[in-house]
Amino acid sequence: MTAASEAEFKDFWRECTHCGLFCRLGPRHPGEVAECPRCGTALWRMRRSHMNFPLACAMAGLLFYIFALMAPFLEIETYGRAAFARLETGPIRLTEGGWELLGTLVFIVTLIMPGVKLGIAIITLLGLETGLPRRLLKSLFRWYETISPWAMMDVYLLGFLVAYTRLTPMFNVHLDTALYALIGLMLSMAAMDASLDQELVWRRLGHEDLPAERGEAQPIGCMVCGLVNHRPPGSPCLRCETILEPRKPASVTRAWAYTIAAACLYVPANLYPIMNLTSMAKTQPYTIFTGIVELVKNGLWPVALLVFFASITIPLLKLVGMAYILVTCQRGSAQLMRGRTLAYKIINVIGRWSMIDIFMISILVALVHFGQIANVTADTGAVCFASVVILTIFAVDAFDPRLIWDNAGNAKEDHKA
Repeated sequence: MTAASEAEFKDFWRECTHCGLFCRLGPRHPGEVAECPRCGTALWRMRRSHMNFPLACAMAGLLFYIFALMAPFLEIETYGRAAFARLETGPIRLTEGGWELLGTLVFIVTLIMPGVKLGIAIITLLGLETGLPRRLLKSLFRWYETISPWAMMDVYLLGFLVAYTRLTPMFNVHLDTALYALIGLMLSMAAMDASLDQELVWRRLGHEDLPAERGEAQPIGCMVCGLVNHRPPGSPCLRCETILEPRKPASVTRAWAYTIAAACLYVPANLYPIMNLTSMAKTQPYTIFTGIVELVKNGLWPVALLVFFASITIPLLKLVGMAYILVTCQRGSAQLMRGRTLAYKIINVIGRWSMIDIFMISILVALVHFGQIANVTADTGAVCFASVVILTIFAVDAFDPRLIWDNAGNAKEDHKA
């Protein structure tokens, strides 16, 4: 191991983002995972690959992304009429139908965010090799983890699967070339995420010439780059210049506000139709539940179960889970802290997958517009349901899980991981 690589893997401190425990991470080797001894959160998952492989994945993803924007991915035919859909067709149709906010949401998470995420990865990784200003690279890379959950190409493809099962009984459906580009884009981004060592990127961006010893100020772990700073609250992080806060401000209050708002919208999201299907001059409204029943009647049990869990079970579990975590946190409970932390992690991971129905509606609206012969339009329930998904994501992001452990009284205890 060279002197430079030894500097990259030397001892350093890390604050667990889920329980607040400060741990000293000794020298690590590729493939090893440093876990928090208290809650089991992975503090550093050192990748076996270096920067070249994730950069190659990002470049491949960019090529797939460009092609996916240029070509249609699905085409349908009925009674001698045809329609095709590209990524932007659904958001445009939703906007033209009077659902501007819904169209904007789909446009952002399917067209904008994947491109932004790829751009950040490519510029940062190339910039480390070509000598771009590190201040610029830091400003870009600090958004990588924040943007990642909103690049929903994987969820979009599941929405496509549900839409495809609804289209095949009524139309002649043809898969177009851009669909394979979308699949390639999803796989490239998944490989990039799996191989990109964000800690190593930050260490190279920061030169690792930062002071490691303890100062007089209480240590604060940066929520963006993970560096433990011995600086007062409100100061910028020494590595990424993010403003340091011991805990997320007004965490419980903001999480409650988002959770209550989402709970209020959950009922109309399931009662009101999410779309209207016109067939042979007859219009039928579909709620989430009636759509699931139709899938079951058509013998599509796996797809019906997927929609049931994604659209009904997951949002409800998120609301109940967040309410339980917030209530026990406010009551100062020291029971089942590890279990509540695990529940928070699960809620954080599964939240975005509830967008399947919204993407399905976007694809159907984009394709099925043949007037009285066949037509699909969005309805009020879709807006309510999309609001539930977004608000629950905001609630999870606003809550600071370290508050669960603060009641234990030893959040500042030092350990070695």
